[in-house]
This record gives sequence, structure tokens and C-alpha cells, in this order.
Amino acid sequence: MPASRVSQRKPIIVGHRGAAGLAPENTLPAFQVAIDLGIDGIEFDVQRSRDGVPIVFHDEDLERLTNDTGKLFDRTLDELRALEIKTDHSAYTGVHIPTLQEVLGFVQQAEQLLMIELKEPWRFPGIEEQVVTLIRRYDLVERTQIRSFYHEALHTVHRLAPEIAVSELWLDRLPKDDEVIYKTVNAHHVLYTPAEIERLHRRGVQVTAWTVDDLQEAQRLKDAGIDGLTTNYPDRLLKLFE
Repeated sequence: MPASRVSQRKPIIVGHRGAAGLAPENTLPAFQVAIDLGIDGIEFDVQRSRDGVPIVFHDEDLERLTNDTGKLFDRTLDELRALEIKTDHSAYTGVHIPTLQEVLGFVQQAEQLLMIELKEPWRFPGIEEQVVTLIRRYDLVERTQIRSFYHEALHTVHRLAPEIAVSELWLDRLPKDDEVIYKTVNAHHVLYTPAEIERLHRRGVQVTAWTVDDLQEAQRLKDAGIDGLTTNYPDRLLKLFE
């Protein structure tokens, strides 16, 4: 995992989908909130439009987050640009779905780490190479970690760009010792006990958790030695260090 450029905090604090509890998720305003808070990193999701452009968006379906329905990957870039993000945050209107290129350009002058999750990469042949190319183009290799539940995609990234950090995502269990391949494990926070964190640390692995919005749970994991926390409410977790 790249070292934070903005603090000496342990664990580092990463904003989930930018800062999804504070601004429309996976949008430039959410990334700006994360930057303004001075947290260590920004997590976001990448898929692809029908005409092959990497898009920053979480859901397969458009209905929850936009003023339309259907599948994101069935729409062209122009069709996606025409949509507006729905939000409960009244301060944000007229927000649109960004491309990966727009996001990387937007965050390039900031210092936050970038945690890029490949969403169902099996659906988008070649997306690993597209993402790697853009990371290199914007000179963000040293600030980026690529994550996925689909570990084969991480193997592809590592073959293409061994200089880019990768992290396996785990949903309902932690990896056994013989399943640990890369140097960071990222799993659902409820799976971690102090003993499991210690076990993974003995393997030389950094340990990060998602998605931690409760301050007491964040404190539990901090006390257990967790290396990173991803949260929808980074403003809350900053209180760990006050």
C-alpha cells in the first residue's frame, strides 16, 4: 500500500467512493470533500461504457444513482454524460457521472492516495490495461492501489504493471496463509479480530478494512493494529486522532 502523503496516521483514513456520506458518491464533489478534509486516500469504482470508456460509477444498474434506468455498460459515454446524479445532499445539484480520465486529472494536483476498485472486470476485457495506461499517463503510479474482488484481474494488473500496488478484496472470509499473494488484504471490517490482524501482519501483509462508519468500531480496529480504514464519513473517523 502506498504511504500516505498527507499524514503519519495509523490507520490511514480512506474516503469510500470519495466521501459517500457527505456528497454524491463517486463524483468530483465527493472527491473534493475528501481532499478538503485532508484524509489520506480516496476510494472509487471503475466500470466501462458501451463504447469502451472507463467510467467512475459503482452500481451495475443506473436507477439508484441517476435519473434513468438500465445498465451502465449498455450506454455510450455521451448517453451517460447526459444523466444527472440523484442525491440526498441538497447542496449538490447538476452533478454528472465522471470518466476515469476526468477523475485522475481532477485529483492529480492533490496528494491523496487513490484506491481504484475494478468492478466486475470480467465484463470488460482489457480494462486492466486501460486503467494502467491512464494511471501512468497522469503520473500517479506511486499514489495508486488497484483493488478487486476478482483476483484474476489483479494478476493481470501485476503482469502489466508490477510497479502498481494491488489489494485483494475479501467479502465473507479472510484468506488463509497459503492464499495470501499480494502485500495488502482488504476485507469487511467484521471479519477482523486482533488475532487475525496479527496473523496477517506476521505474513508481512498490510491489513485494511471496509466500510467503517462507526467510531467505536474504528477505535476497536485501530487498537487491534489495522493499517487502513475505508469510510463513508471520514469526518467522523478523523476524531480518532483528535
